[in-house]
Amino acid sequence: MTELLEKMKSIFDDIGEVTITEEFIRLRDEKRGHLRQGNRSDFKFTKDVDCLMLEEWLIALGKVDAPLLEHHTKGGACVYDCRVDTAYIDFKCIDMNLYYNVSKEKLETHPWVQQGVDDGLLTDYCFYRMYRPEDRPLRAGDVVRFELINVLNSQYVLDSLQPSQYGGKFYRVPKYV
Repeated sequence: MTELLEKMKSIFDDIGEVTITEEFIRLRDEKRGHLRQGNRSDFKFTKDVDCLMLEEWLIALGKVDAPLLEHHTKGGACVYDCRVDTAYIDFKCIDMNLYYNVSKEKLETHPWVQQGVDDGLLTDYCFYRMYRPEDRPLRAGDVVRFELINVLNSQYVLDSLQPSQYGGKFYRVPKYV
């Protein structure tokens, strides 16, 4: 097991269960207004934004470091979500079957990912699952749990993507052992 995987495992072990607050909902709704919905329904889009909030929460708790300001683009986007030591990590919430799916639209609208890997601005992906009380966007008072699936080198993941029957690409993430 790599040192980074060990650190992330420790962070996820420390998280435990998280109770969703009104502040979380306010931040989620604010963040939602700055992101592209694409062809996702409001229901799916809001659930996806719920997942993005894990990084914000870990940064706020001081468990991980925020992205470096000099790595942000003019639009405020960064190719990674947080830092742990020298690793630039992009968090990915994956489905129960452990598939990391990249839509055709995302492949076309996010060309900076490979450039970020090439430039050393994205070194690793942290794959996790979020267990929510129901299949819906989160509400204040909900209790969620996170499970670390694996931490993998970003170039390895990009090289491992396979064509999907839905027009995008996918990778089945192996659970760490």
